[in-house]
Amino acid sequence: MADGPGARDMNRDDMERRFEQWLDEALAAEDPPDGIDAEMLATMAEANADANIGPDHPGDSYTMWAAMTALTHEVKLQGRAFKELHNTLGTQTSRVAEEIRVAYRERERDVQRETERRSRREMLSTLIDLRDRLGRGLDSVRAAEAEISRRSSRSWLARAFGKPGKRPHAEQMAALTKGYELGLERLDQTLEEFNAHEIRCEGQRFDPRRMNAVDKEESTAVPEGTVLEVYRTGYEWSGEVFRPAQVKVSCAPARAMT
Repeated sequence: MADGPGARDMNRDDMERRFEQWLDEALAAEDPPDGIDAEMLATMAEANADANIGPDHPGDSYTMWAAMTALTHEVKLQGRAFKELHNTLGTQTSRVAEEIRVAYRERERDVQRETERRSRREMLSTLIDLRDRLGRGLDSVRAAEAEISRRSSRSWLARAFGKPGKRPHAEQMAALTKGYELGLERLDQTLEEFNAHEIRCEGQRFDPRRMNAVDKEESTAVPEGTVLEVYRTGYEWSGEVFRPAQVKVSCAPARAMT
């Protein structure tokens, strides 16, 4: 009897009912899946309630298959959403990585330009300092040569016994002067290559943006605020003031001011 058609039908109904109960218990503990209309879930719940499925009632095959179909659609929707999320994240990751690489390369270029500018600035400062020293050396040689000539002209021994047309140490002083002049000429060429130019000051109107007034002198020969003397030469580099000039400026006499 256990092997008759009725027993086989009962066993199939029991299996369907148990599977449906297991599926309901598994889904009851979870939140409603995204992508499934809330009305569909409510309709399915009402159909189950109306069917009064229980231990004494066989399971409804249509309801069970409807639930399995809904579950299948949910799995497909979740898979499609996961695939879209994966593609979106992959695209965004590639874009962000490229932006980071571009920003890094740009920062490297900025750092390289800044380092090069700093190096050129330090080198230019050294060249200008060297030119100042050579300029002072040339002034000293010329002053010494003038002093020797003045003393020689006052000495009656030099006038009496010296060779006409020749002065003592004339060749040495000329060689020193020539050496300083050549050095200054080469430095001026190098500064020109660096795009550094001397600020013309003497006889010009005082410009506080490019000059520092370290001294003043009363004068009526020139307008007030005229540069009378340059103590330290100033330079411009690439259109900017690299080092301001130190100058002496004329001012109106005190009696004229009163």
